[in-house]
This record gives sequence, structure tokens and C-alpha cells, in this order.
Amino acid sequence: MSKYKLFFFVGAMALAVAGIYGCSKVEKGFLSSNLYYIENPLVTTQGSITVSSSLLVDGSTSPMTVELTKIVDSAGNDVEELLTKTDSIQGFTGSVSYLDSTLALLNSKLAITAAKPFSINPTGGRIQLTPATQFVPTGTYTISVRATNVRGTIDLPNACQIIINGTGSPYIDYGGSYGGAFDPLTGANLYGIGVEPATVAYYPSETNKIIYKFLDKANNVYNVKAGGFTNRTGRWSMKQFDPYYPETFTDSSVEYQFPSVPNQFPIFSNPGIGGVIPRGTYGIFPAIPQAHNDSGHPVFYFVDMAFFAKGTYVISLKFTDVSWK
Repeated sequence: MSKYKLFFFVGAMALAVAGIYGCSKVEKGFLSSNLYYIENPLVTTQGSITVSSSLLVDGSTSPMTVELTKIVDSAGNDVEELLTKTDSIQGFTGSVSYLDSTLALLNSKLAITAAKPFSINPTGGRIQLTPATQFVPTGTYTISVRATNVRGTIDLPNACQIIINGTGSPYIDYGGSYGGAFDPLTGANLYGIGVEPATVAYYPSETNKIIYKFLDKANNVYNVKAGGFTNRTGRWSMKQFDPYYPETFTDSSVEYQFPSVPNQFPIFSNPGIGGVIPRGTYGIFPAIPQAHNDSGHPVFYFVDMAFFAKGTYVISLKFTDVSWK
């Protein structure tokens, strides 16, 4: 074959091959079959904000669009409407401090917003749980999703479990309770006074109140209305945490009505007084005056609690070394 014939032969073959490949569809991007959530199960508490990581895509081409296809409960029932319906929830529009000392100031920082308990961010697939989960029964839920990118679409049945837990106890006692006699002028601790751990009775259907009862070593209940009530000098009190309603004295207790607020009460942490570093996040120092106990000094009981649910809390604080008089 002459070199001219060879040249035309090779050229013809090249054109033929180019024609073949030119008719073939070139696939764009990549879509893995190994897509998954790293937080599986995703655990949250009723009323909390919880957000997962994005769907892990195993090198698939971005962007990845993710949509919900199914939600079922542990019995296999479809519960999509329950978890995606819009509810009204209360929230704060700004931080709250002891300076927000009236109901008007507090209410100015509260707002009602509409939110769904559950959603999926369509870009990347983050699972988003909001405080509206307070209206969703506790339990285990399973979601299925569909993921799509430039290459195509893949269905992921049983892509992630979501566990919604209850809030547990309606209150927390952070512990560290102790008692003492103190100097009424300076607040200095003079010596320790024995106390028992606080006991709490909770009545969820009653008015929002925190009620303190004081018992002596013989289990006599202190008559707050007749005997008077004080606080360790230079320390925080429940009245400062709760300036929104009057402090009420009865013959067996001191009572504090509290407002309905998101998350918990007290709303803000103990800021301390006059440079004194506070003990406990919500620590208070209720005290019995010198004239009404047999120690010869005013005596205090330190307690540090937070309250997460509406209702009445009756808190009994017992002094084991003193008697009332």
C-alpha cells in the first residue's frame, strides 16, 4: 500500500471511530449507592433543637437534593402528618437578664412562632428538629428519603432513626445543699448548720408556683407569716430570680408564682452581688431570722434548682441542728 493510500485509510478509520464515540451518551457526575447519615439514630429531647450532619454522599457529585418520602413510628404507622404539621411555640427574641425585672419587660422578649417538629433541608439533607417536638409523643421514628444529583436519583428506605425522649424529671436539683449561721451585717458564714437534702413534691395541674417550706430538727414547719423571713446578706434570693409576682408569706411557706416561659425557670443565671461570685447557677440562700431559731444567729439554707415544666413545686428544706422559736 502506498503512503497516500495508507494516509487515507488511517483518516477514514479515525473518522469512523469519532463517529461511533460521537453518538455515545457521555454520563455526567457520579451518584454513589452508599449514602447515609452519620448520626443514626439521631437522639433528641422533646422541646429541644437538634440538627444532624448533612447526608454523607461517598464522593457523589454535589449539589445533592434530598427529600422526605416516608416517616413511620415503631409500629410501622405513617406519621408524616404528625411530625410535619405546623404548631405554635413560644421562644425568646433576645437574651434575658435580671434587668428584665417586670412582666412587661419579660413579655417584650417573648414571641409565638410557627414551626414544624421535623423537616429536612433539601440542600444536603440535614435533619432538623425544633421545640415543636414537645407536641410529638416520645418514641422511635424511621425516615426514608430520596437523594438526587446531576447523575440521577436514589431512594434510601430506612435512612435514619429518630429517637425522641421525654424531658425526664420536671426539675433538677444541682446538689451541694448546705446550711450555716451568718453575720447579718456582712453575710459572712459563721459556722455550718446541718441540713437534709431538699425534697420536692410536684403538682403539674396546679398554678405555676415554687413554694418553700422550712422544717426544724423536730420536723416543725416554720410559720413564715408570723416569724418573718430573710435571706443571707449579700447573696441571691428567689425574689431576685422572680421579680414578676409578689413574694407571698403564709403560716407554713413562702411562695413565688412564676411566668410561663420557654425551656426553664429561672430564666437567667445567678449574676452574684457586689463582686461576690455566686455559688451555683441558680443558687439561692433563704434564711430564718435570729429571733426565730435557737442558734443565736440567722441561719440559711443554700439550694440550687431549675424547673422545666408548668405546675406547682413544694420544696421542703430541713435544718437538723436548730429548732424554731
